[in-house]
Amino acid sequence: MLQSKLQPLVEKCITVNLIIPVYNEEAILETQLESVLKQLPEGFSVTVVENGSTDETTSILNAMKVNNSSLKVINLSEPSYGNAVREGLESSTADILMVDDLDVLDTDFWVGGLEIMAEGSTDMIQGSKILAGKNDRRPFLRRAATRVLTFLLRLLLGFKGTDTHGPKIMKRSSMAPIFPLCGNEPDLYPSELIIRAQRMGLVIRELPIKLEEIRETPLALHKRVPRAIRDLFRLRGKLGRI
Repeated sequence: MLQSKLQPLVEKCITVNLIIPVYNEEAILETQLESVLKQLPEGFSVTVVENGSTDETTSILNAMKVNNSSLKVINLSEPSYGNAVREGLESSTADILMVDDLDVLDTDFWVGGLEIMAEGSTDMIQGSKILAGKNDRRPFLRRAATRVLTFLLRLLLGFKGTDTHGPKIMKRSSMAPIFPLCGNEPDLYPSELIIRAQRMGLVIRELPIKLEEIRETPLALHKRVPRAIRDLFRLRGKLGRI
Protein backbone atom coordinates (compact mmCIF):
# COMPACT_ATOMS: atom_id res chain seq x y z
CA MET A 1 0.00 0.00 0.00
CA LEU A 2 1.19 3.47 -0.87
CA GLN A 3 0.19 4.87 2.51
CA SER A 4 2.32 2.39 4.45
CA LYS A 5 5.33 3.21 2.27
CA LEU A 6 4.90 6.96 2.55
CA GLN A 7 4.02 7.25 6.25
CA PRO A 8 7.50 6.67 7.76
CA LEU A 9 9.10 8.86 5.10
CA VAL A 10 6.69 11.74 5.68
CA GLU A 11 7.35 11.51 9.43
CA LYS A 12 11.06 11.98 8.75
CA CYS A 13 10.43 14.86 6.33
CA ILE A 14 7.78 16.43 8.66
CA THR A 15 5.40 17.81 5.99
CA VAL A 16 5.13 17.09 2.26
CA ASN A 17 3.12 18.99 -0.34
CA LEU A 18 2.52 17.60 -3.83
CA ILE A 19 1.79 20.28 -6.46
CA ILE A 20 -0.07 19.25 -9.62
CA PRO A 21 -0.70 21.82 -12.39
CA VAL A 22 -3.79 20.98 -14.46
CA TYR A 23 -5.38 22.36 -17.60
CA ASN A 24 -8.48 20.85 -19.25
CA GLU A 25 -8.07 17.49 -17.54
CA GLU A 26 -11.72 16.47 -17.07
CA ALA A 27 -11.13 13.13 -18.82
CA ILE A 28 -8.53 11.80 -16.35
CA LEU A 29 -8.85 14.02 -13.29
CA GLU A 30 -10.94 11.77 -11.05
CA THR A 31 -9.41 8.45 -12.11
CA GLN A 32 -5.85 9.69 -11.59
CA LEU A 33 -6.31 11.74 -8.44
CA GLU A 34 -8.96 9.98 -6.35
CA SER A 35 -6.96 6.80 -5.82
CA VAL A 36 -3.91 8.78 -4.72
CA LEU A 37 -5.85 10.99 -2.29
CA LYS A 38 -7.27 7.90 -0.56
CA GLN A 39 -3.78 6.57 0.18
CA LEU A 40 -2.03 9.64 1.55
CA PRO A 41 -0.74 9.63 5.15
CA GLU A 42 -1.10 12.49 7.61
CA GLY A 43 1.31 15.29 6.81
CA PHE A 44 1.09 14.73 3.04
CA SER A 45 -1.10 17.28 1.23
CA VAL A 46 -1.94 17.90 -2.43
CA THR A 47 -2.28 21.28 -4.12
CA VAL A 48 -3.87 21.25 -7.57
CA VAL A 49 -3.25 24.44 -9.54
CA GLU A 50 -5.92 24.79 -12.20
CA ASN A 51 -4.88 27.33 -14.82
CA GLY A 52 -7.47 28.63 -17.26
CA SER A 53 -9.37 25.41 -17.96
CA THR A 54 -12.36 25.71 -20.28
CA ASP A 55 -13.86 22.27 -19.61
CA GLU A 56 -15.31 20.82 -16.36
CA THR A 57 -11.96 20.58 -14.56
CA THR A 58 -12.80 23.30 -12.03
CA SER A 59 -16.21 21.82 -11.18
CA ILE A 60 -14.74 18.36 -10.69
CA LEU A 61 -12.03 19.72 -8.40
CA ASN A 62 -14.53 21.64 -6.30
CA ALA A 63 -16.57 18.46 -5.81
CA MET A 64 -13.48 16.42 -4.91
CA LYS A 65 -12.33 19.02 -2.41
CA VAL A 66 -15.50 18.58 -0.32
CA ASN A 67 -14.57 15.01 0.62
CA ASN A 68 -10.78 15.34 0.72
CA SER A 69 -9.32 17.48 3.49
CA SER A 70 -5.78 16.97 2.16
CA LEU A 71 -6.69 18.60 -1.19
CA LYS A 72 -6.21 22.30 -1.84
CA VAL A 73 -7.21 23.93 -5.14
CA ILE A 74 -5.76 27.13 -6.61
CA ASN A 75 -7.38 28.70 -9.66
CA LEU A 76 -5.50 30.88 -12.14
CA SER A 77 -7.26 32.81 -14.87
CA GLU A 78 -4.90 32.10 -17.79
CA PRO A 79 -3.26 28.91 -19.10
CA SER A 80 0.42 28.81 -18.14
CA TYR A 81 2.23 25.70 -16.94
CA GLY A 82 5.09 27.80 -15.61
CA ASN A 83 2.84 30.14 -13.65
CA ALA A 84 0.92 27.19 -12.24
CA VAL A 85 4.08 25.51 -10.94
CA ARG A 86 5.42 28.77 -9.54
CA GLU A 87 2.15 29.62 -7.77
CA GLY A 88 2.01 26.19 -6.19
CA LEU A 89 5.61 26.33 -4.98
CA GLU A 90 5.48 29.88 -3.66
CA SER A 91 2.18 29.38 -1.82
CA SER A 92 3.30 26.25 0.03
CA THR A 93 4.81 26.16 3.51
CA ALA A 94 5.60 22.42 3.55
CA ASP A 95 9.12 21.25 4.34
CA ILE A 96 9.33 19.07 1.24
CA LEU A 97 7.77 20.18 -2.05
CA MET A 98 6.94 17.82 -4.87
CA VAL A 99 5.79 18.63 -8.41
CA ASP A 100 4.23 16.03 -10.66
CA ASP A 101 1.95 15.98 -13.70
CA LEU A 102 -1.50 14.47 -13.56
CA ASP A 103 -0.77 12.03 -16.37
CA VAL A 104 2.37 10.77 -14.63
CA LEU A 105 1.90 10.58 -10.81
CA ASP A 106 4.77 8.11 -10.47
CA THR A 107 4.37 6.93 -6.87
CA ASP A 108 7.51 4.78 -7.05
CA PHE A 109 9.45 7.97 -7.79
CA TRP A 110 7.80 9.66 -4.80
CA VAL A 111 8.82 6.84 -2.44
CA GLY A 112 12.37 6.55 -3.79
CA GLY A 113 12.84 10.31 -3.81
CA LEU A 114 11.50 10.84 -0.30
CA GLU A 115 13.82 8.11 0.98
CA ILE A 116 16.74 10.14 -0.36
CA MET A 117 15.35 13.45 0.93
CA ALA A 118 14.89 11.96 4.40
CA GLU A 119 18.65 11.43 4.58
CA GLY A 120 19.01 15.22 4.54
CA SER A 121 21.96 15.69 2.18
CA THR A 122 20.04 16.37 -1.07
CA ASP A 123 18.34 19.62 -2.05
CA MET A 124 16.47 18.50 -5.14
CA ILE A 125 15.59 15.31 -7.01
CA GLN A 126 14.70 15.45 -10.69
CA GLY A 127 12.70 12.71 -12.35
CA SER A 128 14.30 11.79 -15.67
CA LYS A 129 12.40 10.55 -18.70
CA ILE A 130 15.66 9.85 -20.51
CA LEU A 131 16.94 7.61 -17.70
CA ALA A 132 13.58 5.80 -17.80
CA GLY A 133 14.64 3.83 -20.88
CA LYS A 134 11.96 1.27 -21.73
CA ASN A 135 9.74 2.66 -18.98
CA ASP A 136 9.19 5.77 -21.11
CA ARG A 137 6.27 4.55 -23.22
CA ARG A 138 5.39 7.85 -24.83
CA PRO A 139 5.20 8.20 -28.62
CA PHE A 140 8.49 8.57 -30.48
CA LEU A 141 8.02 12.27 -31.27
CA ARG A 142 7.52 13.22 -27.62
CA ARG A 143 10.57 11.20 -26.58
CA ALA A 144 12.60 12.86 -29.33
CA ALA A 145 11.39 16.32 -28.24
CA THR A 146 12.66 15.65 -24.69
CA ARG A 147 16.13 14.77 -25.99
CA VAL A 148 16.27 17.80 -28.29
CA LEU A 149 15.29 20.16 -25.47
CA THR A 150 17.91 18.66 -23.17
CA PHE A 151 20.56 19.03 -25.88
CA LEU A 152 19.65 22.70 -26.41
CA LEU A 153 19.68 23.39 -22.67
CA ARG A 154 23.18 21.93 -22.46
CA LEU A 155 24.36 23.82 -25.54
CA LEU A 156 22.86 27.21 -24.77
CA LEU A 157 22.78 27.27 -20.97
CA GLY A 158 25.40 24.80 -19.80
CA PHE A 159 22.82 22.49 -18.21
CA LYS A 160 24.29 19.37 -16.64
CA GLY A 161 21.83 16.53 -16.50
CA THR A 162 19.39 14.51 -18.58
CA ASP A 163 16.02 16.20 -17.93
CA THR A 164 14.49 19.35 -16.46
CA HIS A 165 10.78 18.62 -16.86
CA GLY A 166 8.75 15.96 -15.15
CA PRO A 167 8.45 15.13 -11.43
CA LYS A 168 10.55 16.97 -8.85
CA ILE A 169 11.11 16.70 -5.12
CA MET A 170 12.82 19.56 -3.31
CA LYS A 171 13.74 20.90 0.08
CA ARG A 172 11.83 24.15 0.46
CA SER A 173 14.43 25.80 2.70
CA SER A 174 17.06 25.33 -0.03
CA MET A 175 14.92 26.13 -3.05
CA ALA A 176 12.67 28.97 -1.80
CA PRO A 177 15.21 31.75 -2.58
CA ILE A 178 15.19 30.60 -6.24
CA PHE A 179 11.41 30.68 -6.79
CA PRO A 180 11.01 34.47 -7.18
CA LEU A 181 14.02 34.66 -9.52
CA CYS A 182 12.44 32.44 -12.15
CA GLY A 183 10.41 34.00 -14.95
CA ASN A 184 7.01 32.98 -16.24
CA GLU A 185 8.02 31.36 -19.53
CA PRO A 186 5.13 28.91 -20.02
CA ASP A 187 7.19 25.83 -20.82
CA LEU A 188 10.63 26.50 -19.35
CA TYR A 189 9.96 27.51 -15.75
CA PRO A 190 11.04 23.99 -14.60
CA SER A 191 14.23 24.31 -16.65
CA GLU A 192 15.13 27.68 -15.18
CA LEU A 193 14.45 26.36 -11.70
CA ILE A 194 16.87 23.47 -11.98
CA ILE A 195 19.54 25.44 -13.87
CA ARG A 196 19.55 28.15 -11.20
CA ALA A 197 19.76 25.46 -8.52
CA GLN A 198 22.77 23.94 -10.28
CA ARG A 199 24.50 27.31 -10.53
CA MET A 200 23.95 27.91 -6.82
CA GLY A 201 25.76 24.67 -6.08
CA LEU A 202 22.77 22.83 -4.63
CA VAL A 203 22.90 19.05 -4.45
CA ILE A 204 20.70 17.59 -7.21
CA ARG A 205 20.12 13.93 -8.02
CA GLU A 206 18.23 12.33 -10.88
CA LEU A 207 16.01 9.26 -10.71
CA PRO A 208 14.31 7.45 -13.59
CA ILE A 209 10.54 7.62 -13.80
CA LYS A 210 7.83 5.51 -15.42
CA LEU A 211 5.35 7.08 -17.81
CA GLU A 212 3.11 6.34 -20.74
CA GLU A 213 0.65 8.29 -22.85
CA ILE A 214 -2.80 8.07 -21.20
CA ARG A 215 -4.27 11.08 -23.02
CA GLU A 216 -3.32 13.54 -25.71
CA THR A 217 -1.19 16.42 -24.49
CA PRO A 218 -3.39 19.49 -23.75
CA LEU A 219 -1.20 21.59 -26.06
CA ALA A 220 -0.19 19.98 -29.34
CA LEU A 221 3.51 19.39 -29.89
CA HIS A 222 3.63 21.52 -33.05
CA LYS A 223 2.45 24.48 -30.94
CA ARG A 224 4.64 23.79 -27.92
CA VAL A 225 7.93 23.38 -29.79
CA PRO A 226 8.11 26.89 -31.36
CA ARG A 227 7.09 28.45 -28.03
CA ALA A 228 9.69 26.42 -26.14
CA ILE A 229 12.43 27.47 -28.57
CA ARG A 230 11.41 31.13 -28.20
CA ASP A 231 11.50 30.83 -24.42
CA LEU A 232 14.81 29.00 -24.59
CA PHE A 233 16.51 31.95 -26.24
CA ARG A 234 14.82 34.33 -23.80
CA LEU A 235 16.26 32.24 -20.99
CA ARG A 236 19.69 32.31 -22.62
CA GLY A 237 19.49 36.11 -22.77
CA LYS A 238 18.56 36.29 -19.10
CA LEU A 239 20.95 33.71 -17.64
CA GLY A 240 23.81 33.56 -20.11
CA ARG A 241 25.83 30.37 -20.43
CA ILE A 242 28.29 28.85 -18.00
